[in-house]
Amino acid sequence: MKKQLPSLTSRYFDFLSAAGLLLLFIATTSITSCKKSGSDPGCTELTSGGFEVVSHTERTTLDVMDQLMLLPDDTSSYDYNDFYRNTSAGIPNSLGLKPIAHEVVRYTSTDDKGAPIQLTGLLIYPWNIPPFGRVVAPIISVNHGTQLMKKYAPSKWKSASSSDWKNFPEMVIADVMAMWYGWIIIMPDYQGMGDDLTENHPYCDRDRLATATADMVEAAQKALACNRNAYVKWNGQTFLYGYSEGGFVTMAAARELEARKVNLAGVVCMDGPYDLSGTMLDIMLSNNPFPVPYFLPMLMVGYNTMHKDIFDYNLMLKDPYKTDIPQYTTGFFDETVVNSKMPQDKILKEIFTPAFYDSLKNHNSQAFQTLYSNNAYVGWTPKSKMLLWHCMNDDCVPVGNSVAAINRFTSLGLSNVQFVAWPPVHPKSGTVHVAIAPRAFYEGSRWIYNLTK
Repeated sequence: MKKQLPSLTSRYFDFLSAAGLLLLFIATTSITSCKKSGSDPGCTELTSGGFEVVSHTERTTLDVMDQLMLLPDDTSSYDYNDFYRNTSAGIPNSLGLKPIAHEVVRYTSTDDKGAPIQLTGLLIYPWNIPPFGRVVAPIISVNHGTQLMKKYAPSKWKSASSSDWKNFPEMVIADVMAMWYGWIIIMPDYQGMGDDLTENHPYCDRDRLATATADMVEAAQKALACNRNAYVKWNGQTFLYGYSEGGFVTMAAARELEARKVNLAGVVCMDGPYDLSGTMLDIMLSNNPFPVPYFLPMLMVGYNTMHKDIFDYNLMLKDPYKTDIPQYTTGFFDETVVNSKMPQDKILKEIFTPAFYDSLKNHNSQAFQTLYSNNAYVGWTPKSKMLLWHCMNDDCVPVGNSVAAINRFTSLGLSNVQFVAWPPVHPKSGTVHVAIAPRAFYEGSRWIYNLTK
């Protein structure tokens, strides 16, 4: 049974009195955009890199509570309300009354052909009202999990209606961490998401996702160093943090940033599909149904985009899948639609032609080797501290993904990677993978917190 903490409703009204003066000051202070600094004589103007701020808004603790009230508060399982309660209760001597800024930003990266492109993301940071001074804080790159629709990428949060708030659970995580821990949060949309409307999302393509994320990390470091922001200053620590596809992205981006000689204070990889040619390929070729069939269309479209000759739709997919999957896996249809285009029995391998099925089983084939080369854990030796966290009975991204990664890292004699195999959970409904996410986010955030103290 989970530990009972004060209800959000009671905490809500406690905060009304505690925050009264601060909220009144916010309400009567007419500041609608982040002012430029330039006051520090040691700072030089950026001539390249950094962020272009598209829009700026502020949020308070009460705004986050409003969103939490739309999410289930189940006393029998750990959920996002518990993430809030545990985080707010676990910070000594803090009222947690830090207004935060939300800024949609653009930064320079590359498209699927390597040409320059402007990608979007979200920047969240403690917004101290002058004259309280800058908050000095680490940068945390919160890398979001699988999302089928471009309009649910982090930068689209501002324009989302309240009925869509359930599609942005990681926004709660990011907001709470910015408010209570006082961290600077960046959230890359990724290539093919957010405002990148013309490209397909390169799902589980290691290099593409790593590049988009690493480019945002370096842009944030430039924009937030040397007192260039009037409200926050980067303290020199950078962390990566992600669950599901976000866990894969986090591991891939760590490899890329280390190759760029960027120092990372810590890397948190949770329940990610790191082992594409092993654990995840077994799922693709299994005789058993898979609870979230849209995983395979996402992978096939992403790999067709980046490896067209090897993952050619006509060679790879039977009818009607070779028509339906490209048509509906575009970022404009939700998982219900995409799932409906897959076999009704949810057995993934039924979409493959016999020849392509055989090629996936052949370790010498181009298809298999492409999957292998995209395994997040191969081809590098992590130097940063890493938390590899995985629920033992995850039914969508099996723990074998993390076992494969930790086995390789252990074989290299590494002592900087910590593996946590979380005990099985048994939700009343839905998948284990979705149910365990709030707990993973909390455990990962505490691991980072302990490295920032």
